[in-house]
Amino acid sequence: MLLLSAFAVGFLSGLVPFVSIEVYLGGLAAASPAAAAVPVALAVAAAVGQTAAKVVWYEAAARSTQSAWVQRKLADPQRRRTFERWQARVNGRPALTVGVLLAAGLVGFPPLMIIAVVAGTLRVPLAVYVPTVLVGRAVRFWLVLAGVGLFVS
Repeated sequence: MLLLSAFAVGFLSGLVPFVSIEVYLGGLAAASPAAAAVPVALAVAAAVGQTAAKVVWYEAAARSTQSAWVQRKLADPQRRRTFERWQARVNGRPALTVGVLLAAGLVGFPPLMIIAVVAGTLRVPLAVYVPTVLVGRAVRFWLVLAGVGLFVS
């Protein structure tokens, strides 16, 4: 039940910016001996939930590029060139893409919500996006749980 709740709150916090999974996990670590016993599993469950939610944002952004409004905006040659230049940067520099995704997942800068939308718009491959965000989030959440655990012990 604890892992399912971590997944659910992780998913909700990935969709709604003002719901904080870090506060939830910190509270669990401080109040629940069961949470202290399984910090890695809790971190992974929360990370899977939040990554799934960020894929929703990614897909929404990816699909928005097909809208008539965006297509009208991209009909402008200057905007089209700028968009294609950014796509080429992302696709041509996978190490840089992974670095930005990992930073967003691990430290939250740049904000992961924004990165999810940008990644979807620029069509970062899901095979790169999902595992990188998942690892970054899992490490971040484990650090929250372990950090609170140090103070509670």
